[in-house]
Amino acid sequence: VGADICGFVAETTEELCRRWMQLGAFYPFSRNHNADGYEHQDPAFFGPNSLLVNSSRHYLNIRYTLLPFLYTLFYKAHMFGETVARPVLHEFYEDTNSWIEDTQFLWGPSLLITPVLKQGADTVSAYIPNATWYDFETGAKRPWKGQRVDMYLPADKIGLHLRGGYIIPIQQPAVTTTASRNNPLGLIVALDEDNTAKGDFFWDDGETKDTIQNGNYILYTFSVSNNKLDIICTHSSYQEGTTLAFETIKILGLINTVTAVSVMEDNQPMRAHYNFTYDTSNQNLLIYNLMFNLGRNFTVQWDQTFLEAEKFTCYPDSDIATKQRCEERGCLWETAPLGSKAPECYFPKEDNSYLVQSTHYSSVGITAELQLNTVKARIKLPSDPIPTLHVEVKYHKDDMLQFKIYDPQNKRYEVPVPLNIPATPTSTYENRLYDVEIKENPFGIQIRRRSTGRVIWDSRLPGFAFNNQFIQISTRLPSEYIYGFGEVEHTAFKRDLNWHTWGMFTRDQPPGYKLNSYGFHPYYMALEDESHAHGVLLLNSNAMDVTFQPTPALTYRIIGGILDFYMFLGPSPEVATKQYHRVIGQPVMPPYWALGFQLCLYGYRNTSQVEEVYNDMLAAQIPYDVQYTDIDYMERQLDFTIDEEFRDLPQFVDKIRSEGMRYIIVLDPAISGNETKPYPAFERGQEKDVFIKWPNTNDICWAKVWPDLPNVTKDESLIDEAVNASRVHVAFPDFFRNSTAEWWTREIIDFYNNQMKFDGLWIDMNEPSSFVNGTTTNQCRNIELNYPPYFPELTKRTDGLHFRTMCMETEQILSDGSSVLHYDKATGKRGIVISRSTYPTAGRWVGHWLGDNYAKWDNLDKSIIGMMEFSLFGMSYTGADICGFFNNSEYQLCARWMQLGAFYPNARSHNTASTRRQDPASWNATFSEMSKNILNIRYTLLPYFYTQMHEIHAHGGTVIRPLLHEFFNEKPTWDIFKQFLWGPAFMITPVLEAYADTVEGYVPTARWFDYHTGRDIGVRGKFHTFAAPLYEINLHVRGGYILPCQEAAQNTFYSRKNYMKLIVAADDNQMAQGSLFWDDGETIDTYERDLYFFVQFNLDKTILTSTILKNSYINKNEMRLGYIHIWGKEKTPVSEVNLIYNGNKESVNFENPDLEILNIDLRQNNARKN
Repeated sequence: VGADICGFVAETTEELCRRWMQLGAFYPFSRNHNADGYEHQDPAFFGPNSLLVNSSRHYLNIRYTLLPFLYTLFYKAHMFGETVARPVLHEFYEDTNSWIEDTQFLWGPSLLITPVLKQGADTVSAYIPNATWYDFETGAKRPWKGQRVDMYLPADKIGLHLRGGYIIPIQQPAVTTTASRNNPLGLIVALDEDNTAKGDFFWDDGETKDTIQNGNYILYTFSVSNNKLDIICTHSSYQEGTTLAFETIKILGLINTVTAVSVMEDNQPMRAHYNFTYDTSNQNLLIYNLMFNLGRNFTVQWDQTFLEAEKFTCYPDSDIATKQRCEERGCLWETAPLGSKAPECYFPKEDNSYLVQSTHYSSVGITAELQLNTVKARIKLPSDPIPTLHVEVKYHKDDMLQFKIYDPQNKRYEVPVPLNIPATPTSTYENRLYDVEIKENPFGIQIRRRSTGRVIWDSRLPGFAFNNQFIQISTRLPSEYIYGFGEVEHTAFKRDLNWHTWGMFTRDQPPGYKLNSYGFHPYYMALEDESHAHGVLLLNSNAMDVTFQPTPALTYRIIGGILDFYMFLGPSPEVATKQYHRVIGQPVMPPYWALGFQLCLYGYRNTSQVEEVYNDMLAAQIPYDVQYTDIDYMERQLDFTIDEEFRDLPQFVDKIRSEGMRYIIVLDPAISGNETKPYPAFERGQEKDVFIKWPNTNDICWAKVWPDLPNVTKDESLIDEAVNASRVHVAFPDFFRNSTAEWWTREIIDFYNNQMKFDGLWIDMNEPSSFVNGTTTNQCRNIELNYPPYFPELTKRTDGLHFRTMCMETEQILSDGSSVLHYDKATGKRGIVISRSTYPTAGRWVGHWLGDNYAKWDNLDKSIIGMMEFSLFGMSYTGADICGFFNNSEYQLCARWMQLGAFYPNARSHNTASTRRQDPASWNATFSEMSKNILNIRYTLLPYFYTQMHEIHAHGGTVIRPLLHEFFNEKPTWDIFKQFLWGPAFMITPVLEAYADTVEGYVPTARWFDYHTGRDIGVRGKFHTFAAPLYEINLHVRGGYILPCQEAAQNTFYSRKNYMKLIVAADDNQMAQGSLFWDDGETIDTYERDLYFFVQFNLDKTILTSTILKNSYINKNEMRLGYIHIWGKEKTPVSEVNLIYNGNKESVNFENPDLEILNIDLRQNNARKN
């Protein structure tokens, strides 16, 4: 029986017909039919990719999947008079609520169908009878039993739920039953609360009369108990049917992980079956690649185990977990086997700290109210729980969502950084890449990628807590491949999930394994499969730690604030990264000169030493753009002063700037308050009330950093003693205040105008760092804030959060959050700010160097990891101190580091006082020549590099690019961190080990050319060992790309006037593309103000074209195309090369030294880019 789907008389509407097609897919007699004279209403009429077509296709495929079940129901109706489309009351007669339910129905006893029957509705008040129920489409168990629920059914959904305790036969669908009947069969087993289920299956040829009476059929009964499925054939007299087989079995409701599957046929010995997967999020088992031909008996058995990987630690505290402490907390204890890192104290699996009181789904998101589960609140975690919580999910964009959990009764701290999110959600249901569901018992949020059905966030795990000073939430991960979380040193780009905990809290801590350092970036990227990746930001700046475990899963623990997550759906790693950057702000566009080589030393004694380095570099003709001075140039390390030993530094800076160089000064935001003479920086700061104070007082919270007392002779042999003996009291500026921004800007401008010119700022010690703990007395006033009930796994975990920084209770005043500009106002030009401490959104204004590293070989690959991580974090202008900051560098280490560092975005050599000079000119002539050659390569490639920096500034993404971002479908790239790319097309494979003269690198599947020779290396899609003599580095250009270049010079002021060239690397089809962004390199916001030139290049076989897309910057002294080098062309001699320019055709000079290389010289043709 069934009705005419979409109606017979009168015109239908899209919504009516869509909802009717969903319902009609489950009519026993399913037909779309209407009268003559009305508009067509078959699904295809509404458009090939319409919501109606997609929804209809989806549910008709489900119908066809379920036809063996439906056919069996008809068999039972025919034989025993049972109903097929069954009223709910027929199955649940003892429940009087079912007697009036006429908007839902069942197929047989086990498939509950809940359609949308009202116009404009996306929520249905549905009655769920007292049984175990599973979502048919996901296999997830529902918490509902004997209750009315508001079921969210958006435009393309109908409610389908399988009843626990039943087994239904299925078949792979097709466009007709003639085709589908030849497809593989399967079973869906829905377990009840006793882990049992039953079912049956009838099969004949589907069209011959009287098959039952004549016995020409196959009949099965199925039953499950004790982790065993029996498939019993009770009748088999249909020979043609025995060619079909049950090939898949899906079992719903298996609580513990399935570790083994065995199968048996017709009482033969049990044998292991290895083709199965267990979905931990939905707790179901899929067994595949079976071959259970009809007509025989089979048994399937599985083993369930509570894996140690499923243990979530219940005692992460700083003191050692013991059985007594664990059980006093209310947790479970099990001694771990030898060698295991799994927690011995862990949460019971059924832990459920909050109950879901209500959930509301809408087109723009979800809200839910949570109530502390006081009945089962047996586990006592640090601090006091918040009794009520509010959950808020916002579908901001089709590829981005936000989900928050917070206390609706009391305002808690939220990070006041500017994010670029829509004022109102812009996503549409049809185009969203994700579905979100609030789960109950235990509470959790589940996010599923719609295209694959894969759960990519699942916090329905034990241990969720929202206490006043302890917040904890865990989530399963879709794979073991996770990247990000910083700033903390570790040994690979991919994070190690073998029970490691990492702290995050800004601190003056030089890099070291597991030591939380200067920055704070609670962001990660996770890979799902070879086609999908996503990113997740937790917007919270309180001290926290994150535990990774091999489940795979991670657990956040935070000591305050709220849970405020943002997820970016990609689908590729680079696209997910761009989506994140659009929210936090695309990376800063550095000035062109900032891409040049840079030098610094902590320990210059006077201007003459700086001048000596400069002259040595010029004499060796080593390219070099930027000179720094560290705090040595200041009088007693006071900001905005110049020491007597550096009195002639301003004149030296003026001189080198006139020769094309640039100068960067360091500033430490810690202002002396102990001066005996006027110190305007402090005095004006007091007038503006910019310094951080104790709460509810007018008292500055004093600290000690670098500034020395006046008129005190310092004993440099003392270190810690010097802090007490010679350091002044300093005040920290409160940069949340608008008045502080105004004060800071004035001090910088005054220094620039009245004392010394500079081109950029290097902001150090801004965590903030202090040489005392909290304040000059080493005593803070609020013990609970500095020694919280839970202390995250941070460096110096037992020494308090105020260790080498300010007290946690000091007061900062929030402003309106408007952005702050410093250097631009001083110089009037685009400068660069290099910051040691960073947080999400910082990348839109500053770059970052990786801190005080060590002159050790193992610091080379860690610098690559650091750069790739900060690329994820939205900061591509990064780099490490080349040759190392601490310790004396040695010759070979520094040589290899110069080769690697030549491809850092921020390429700076810098080391500490009392170590040897390590600038390139300080070693010997051979070292100087090597450095000149490698830096000439860098300078040659700067137009390409600058264009890549523009691309990420305009659109987000990475410049220092992990190989997996370009070659995501090649799984070996997922583990690579000793190679990296500049953009999509230039691969760097450095030597990172002592005494090596070869290096192994992965060559992705593409055409690659040796940069030094221009020849195709003939290797792709595998690891390869490259020769690597001491003074050379392996560099490769990717086929299919065009790289704009320019002849190198002593610095960028001169190189920008040299001839440009193109490296055209053809792919296998003799095609290539590229682009060039060009401006004056120093004007502010040239892209935003359209003051730039942009051209695209395209190679198609033997024709190379350029297309100008923006022509708003013209400089005839810079934009001259002198050379074109074409690599990988077809192996035919070239007889003629012509230039067509401004409508004129000219012949040009060329060389064809190798049949695959063509060098074109345009210098005589006066070819300009514009």
